[in-house]
Amino acid sequence: MSGSLTHSVKTLLDSRATGNFIDRDFVCTKDINTWSISHPIPVYNMDSSPNKAGQISEVVDVVLRYKTHSERTLLAVSSLGKQNMILDYTWLKDHNPEVNWQTGEVQINRCPPRCEGCHVIQKEQVSQKRMETRALNVCWSRPLLEHAEDSEEDETPVWT
Repeated sequence: MSGSLTHSVKTLLDSRATGNFIDRDFVCTKDINTWSISHPIPVYNMDSSPNKAGQISEVVDVVLRYKTHSERTLLAVSSLGKQNMILDYTWLKDHNPEVNWQTGEVQINRCPPRCEGCHVIQKEQVSQKRMETRALNVCWSRPLLEHAEDSEEDETPVWT
């Protein structure tokens, strides 16, 4: 990316795709730096015919961020039509996101080791859960508090 610019992009998660792609027009509009690849990659349509956009000859090096997820990845530049970005089956398999199909909400919390940002957050969440569990265990290990019979002289709770 040119500089450290941040761009919002709607992404299609496509279990049939065989690569991670970004739309050529989106790249041009946002002035994102591309890198030429030494061996262009042919692109085929679903019916095995060559794609009219031609071969892939450029990639972009980006950091993908979604909520607490963060990873650096290469995206192949191609004409995607209505989509700005497509993440493929391998990406889905590696990240195994949780999808709430009713709300469209996606949780990415089972990331591979290359997603450094995610692991920092996951470690913090695990640490927080451990602290909460320890606090509960301390509470549960104490004797229950019982009150003595009501009397004006002795309002002191009794530990049993």
